[in-house]
Amino acid sequence: MTTVALLSVEKVSKSFAGNRVLTDVSFEVRPGEVLALVGENGAGKSTVLSLVTGLLAPDTGRVVFDGAPVSRAWSPHRARAAGIGSVHQELSLNPHQSVAENVFLGAWPTRRGLVRRRDLAARAEPLLARVGLDVDPRLPVGRLPLGRQQLVELAKALAGEPRLLILDEATSALDEDQVAAVFRVIGELRERGGSAIFVSHRMAELFAVSDRLTILKDGAVTATRNRQDTDHDDVVRLMVGRELSDLFPAKAPAAHRAEPVLRVRGLTVPRACSAVDLDLVPGRITGLGGLQGQGQREVLRALFGLARHSGEVVLDGRPVRLSAPRDAIRHRIAYVPEDRKIEGVHTVRSVRDNLALPSMRDLAPARRLATVSRDAESALVDDLIGRLRIKAVSPAQETRRLSGGNQQKVALAKWLPTAPRVLLLAEPTRGIDIGTKREIYHLLRRLADDGLAVLVTSGDTMELVGLCDEVTVLYEGSAVAHLAAAELTEEQLVRASVMGPGATDGGSVVRA
Repeated sequence: MTTVALLSVEKVSKSFAGNRVLTDVSFEVRPGEVLALVGENGAGKSTVLSLVTGLLAPDTGRVVFDGAPVSRAWSPHRARAAGIGSVHQELSLNPHQSVAENVFLGAWPTRRGLVRRRDLAARAEPLLARVGLDVDPRLPVGRLPLGRQQLVELAKALAGEPRLLILDEATSALDEDQVAAVFRVIGELRERGGSAIFVSHRMAELFAVSDRLTILKDGAVTATRNRQDTDHDDVVRLMVGRELSDLFPAKAPAAHRAEPVLRVRGLTVPRACSAVDLDLVPGRITGLGGLQGQGQREVLRALFGLARHSGEVVLDGRPVRLSAPRDAIRHRIAYVPEDRKIEGVHTVRSVRDNLALPSMRDLAPARRLATVSRDAESALVDDLIGRLRIKAVSPAQETRRLSGGNQQKVALAKWLPTAPRVLLLAEPTRGIDIGTKREIYHLLRRLADDGLAVLVTSGDTMELVGLCDEVTVLYEGSAVAHLAAAELTEEQLVRASVMGPGATDGGSVVRA
């Protein structure tokens, strides 16, 4: 007996200004199943999902939901009313309104034309409980960390009682417990006969939650696979045409060990981390591992002068004080933060402005900022765009118009002309497709080979193991293990991350 699909996308094509972005895309989502939609940035995933949710209309082909073709009047409001809920990586919350007001945004329950906020909060509580969020519904949502705001987005989608739930990079800012809460929601939806479309650049998540995977490349479907009939290598090959083993560059030789350029002893950030020791060595990529929220982010912020801290920081054998970013920049320490759209780049400014900003004094004759050399600026910007293969229409394009991967390249590239000696990166490939990840990994290795000391935080265990020469693991704000060479495996890293002091079988173990 054939089951009628809940959603069918049939030979859909779409162009923008003559540029074809989708070509005859077809797939279906059956009742009670989770379909993973997989592809690099620019493969067409967001465009096809915009057709499903009514943000766009196809040029040719059709979208069928619950047995009925959607009309030209299909819109996000109609899609929601029909039973399609969606959660995206980019938040659509009002930070100044309460959690409850955001959960029911656009559909506030009223009594005699008035919104009763007490009723609103009471109605939001069971939805928040479903997504594993224990917060006061009356709290302004802008006060919550990014991961919790993402769960508010999920509660907001569930408020419409969807039969099809679309999760487009909705887990990129979540820790393991929060991802588990999302998976529980998907499981409950599946048990009730509902369906989900799941998009993530984390391969482990795709295989953990999906029943089938549809792979897109250059706006076309290359294959659909049952989860049990494929593996990571097969999916990567279909996405980018290369093996997973080609993702990471070769590591530094074990014998190559210079003196640390930056030595950290007893670094303590109040309420975040305590007595952390690090040696950042030229030519090596050091990772900070552990479960999310164990103090990794605050270590990087402290070393860039953004967090109040105590302890000793020694640069080239001399103690230094890092009380503000200008101190770090003066000592040639560069920082690429986790939230590239808020802290990493000026999204409303051009690619040119972003790339040139840290180098303004060097671009100005006699170091007078009022007389920046436009020729020198153009040469610098063109060089960086070429070196990092930043895909932009022109240097004048607004940075917010770039893909996430290209924004990340801008956030990193702007520091290179300052000749940094230490590079700090927080979650450098979050929400970035595999092809761009590979470019960033190989760039970081080239920078290390040229003598840069690199410190990376990442919630992706495979990334830390594949990229880093050594990893220091933080547990409840303290360094509990140092793994290098043969001891740096996913098993050892996960064990130290979840079990704390003394958990590893090999490597240097830091006793609490």
